[in-house]
Amino acid sequence: MARDQHISSAERLLSYSDAVFSIITTIMIVPLGGETVEEIKSTEDLLEGVKSIWFKILVYATTFVIVASTWSTHTSLFGYIEKVNESIILLNLGVLMASTFLPFSFLMFAEHPTEPLAVVLFCASIVIAGTLMAGIAWQAYSRPNLLNEDEARYGEIKSKRCRTMLMMLGKPVLALVAAGIGWIRIEAAWALLVMVLLEPLLRQVIISLYYFGKGDGDAGCKVLLPSRLLVETTGTLRTRVYSDGVYAIIATLIILDICVENVPSQEDDIAKHGDLITALKHDQHVFMSYAGTFITICMLWYLHHSIFYRIFAENPLLAFFNKLALMFAGLLPIVFKITGEFGKEVSAGDAAIAVQLNAGTVLFSSIWHLVMWIIVMKNKSKLLHRRFDDVDEDKYMNTFMIIRLCVYPTISLLLFLLCFVPTWKFDSEVINWVQISTPGVFIIIKIVRNCVQRREDKKRPSEKEEEDPEMSYLPANKYNSKANNRDHENDITAV
Repeated sequence: MARDQHISSAERLLSYSDAVFSIITTIMIVPLGGETVEEIKSTEDLLEGVKSIWFKILVYATTFVIVASTWSTHTSLFGYIEKVNESIILLNLGVLMASTFLPFSFLMFAEHPTEPLAVVLFCASIVIAGTLMAGIAWQAYSRPNLLNEDEARYGEIKSKRCRTMLMMLGKPVLALVAAGIGWIRIEAAWALLVMVLLEPLLRQVIISLYYFGKGDGDAGCKVLLPSRLLVETTGTLRTRVYSDGVYAIIATLIILDICVENVPSQEDDIAKHGDLITALKHDQHVFMSYAGTFITICMLWYLHHSIFYRIFAENPLLAFFNKLALMFAGLLPIVFKITGEFGKEVSAGDAAIAVQLNAGTVLFSSIWHLVMWIIVMKNKSKLLHRRFDDVDEDKYMNTFMIIRLCVYPTISLLLFLLCFVPTWKFDSEVINWVQISTPGVFIIIKIVRNCVQRREDKKRPSEKEEEDPEMSYLPANKYNSKANNRDHENDITAV
């Protein structure tokens, strides 16, 4: 049919959407760049300066949560959609446009919280994005050939369409009411906007009350049980793409300030220092801070990759801690800037505070990776790839994985605490060299891991020779039976 010629796979649309969402998520760190550091410098006290920008950091964190929540809703919606037509593509572009306006509208709201117009602009972004996503749901469920096979085959399409559209319209309805009330009483609008952030939790409460109203108490209780955060699983593809985008943008943002402020000028810097080499040496601590921060971000991505390489699914709890890790990693560019500016002022005590800010941010950027891996190991049957689930094949996999994930939290915590020792004078050079040399720790862990694996491989043939040949097939059959049962359970779960 002619209409089928306009249908394509959703893969490229989702990749583009994830890239846009990752940029929106991290773009809010830019206002915390040069102007904010200059504001801190004007206070002549780093600790007081950091306290003065707490509201801007809160704005960044809140915007991150809002955009990440919008991305999660987008991911849930397209989890049912396999193909797209031109209408869905255009509606999705509208969603992205409304989402890109969220940082500006929220900054406007943060600067003028008592202005009804600022509240209306922020609410309008949420309403437009949510309404357009509801339009995508209507379009997809009106043409079942766009849905994935399981969604199109099982259940009544009309009821699924209503369910999905209600899920998409929860935040827009609350935001629309908040925009209207904002002209009458601004405090009530604030309360409704808090409810917008808590909308997923409110939705679960409403669903539970619906089941209780129908007399199905068991179903109502299951909706509210915390265990559902571990039981429900989804694929990891979009999370990996989104996370890669966030880490890539964070890694490249740190070069912007160097390009703007640390390129020696012919009139000022060269004339002052005599030659180009001397002018560059004057800012060598900034370049060292850049190298240390870039390596740290890349190693955080490496640890993130090590986790998601070993899993095929994620649950809501794992997704939550992944967002926390990304949010704290997004603060690394501003921490890099502070370390470069204040890391040499040892006499004033600002250097130790700058080191502590850097170490604390890296600590909270990396500790959630360890939490994510603990969640994976507690739910191996639902999350871990089957090739990593054979304990006899790789008994040390979990041990060495935990050791790797503990490297950055341990080093960061140690640096943070050592700054309190009066006799130790820390400056940016110390933490820069620590960050630059940290990959060597991972290389040592890798060498030890390979040596242990070779020793285990040498033991394995001798152990097999001692086994009864007639019984040697039993462990393999046992494992295959376990794998087949798990495949059958996954099929039932998917249905």
